Amino acid sequence: MKRNVIYLKEKEVVMFDNFSIVINDYKKEEFKNFLDNYVKKSPTIRGGWFQVDWRNFRIKYFPNQEKIKVSNSLHKWYNSEVIGIGEINYNDFTLLHVKEAISYLEVSLGRNASEMKLLGLFEYGININTNSIKPYDIIDRYTSIVTTSVNPFYAFYEKYNKPSSKFCSFSNYKIKAYDKSKEAGLTTSNIFRFEIVHHNSIKTRQIFGKKVVTLKDLGDVEIWDKCFNSLINSYNSIRMLGFPQSGVNDYAKMLCYSHPIIRKDYKSDLRKIKKDLKDTHDSFRDSENSPHFLIKKGLVDNYQKLITN
Repeated sequence: MKRNVIYLKEKEVVMFDNFSIVINDYKKEEFKNFLDNYVKKSPTIRGGWFQVDWRNFRIKYFPNQEKIKVSNSLHKWYNSEVIGIGEINYNDFTLLHVKEAISYLEVSLGRNASEMKLLGLFEYGININTNSIKPYDIIDRYTSIVTTSVNPFYAFYEKYNKPSSKFCSFSNYKIKAYDKSKEAGLTTSNIFRFEIVHHNSIKTRQIFGKKVVTLKDLGDVEIWDKCFNSLINSYNSIRMLGFPQSGVNDYAKMLCYSHPIIRKDYKSDLRKIKKDLKDTHDSFRDSENSPHFLIKKGLVDNYQKLITN
């Protein structure tokens, strides 16, 4: 049954979003009961298996394998199915909300959340209101992430539009920063989103510290802490450009420190002044007058809202 809630548009903190789960040994009778009582529409036959959409969710059932898969945005599904405000994903989605979503799925699918294995795509991140600053004006200054190697940021161009996001790719995941307000069509807001996207369960198992990861884990505050630590550590690994008020000399130092091609071309020269470059970069990144500081503070503050509200 849907809850009656007052939708507060100004709340915009989000953690978990897209995900994918699978339940094994799922009988035909269970699938029929699920369709009749919750989805309430007939599936499409896809050559030996069935497909049906339940709000935002894409449901696939494979009778010969007795397997059901559920994927897409947990947040959009919760908003539309559980609280009835439509398929949106830019309002609050706290730990308590996620626990409620898990309980609803346990009842509707007739299985314990510990039987719902996470696999494939898994997204988590935090939204930050940047007030009068356009999110991409901040994102555009992200140049690289340095871990065991230097990984550059790339701008993502939507057809016929200027870029509103950047991403940095790794073997099993990528880091994204984008203008959430533009994506959601919120013309009067400036909302920045920083997120990590796991391409498969390898990275999810690594972050969770478990051999088997399930939907039940998403209701565990310790797992939330691990995901947040992954987010903040990734943010701290970004090398970025300053804003014009930093001055030409300091701006040039930040450019030399953060840009992967410059670092490669002048490797031996830059090695001699590495500490000075890093100190300058970190000083302007962490200055309370810098929009970069606004993002880091927002990540910390908004995460606390998610686990305490």
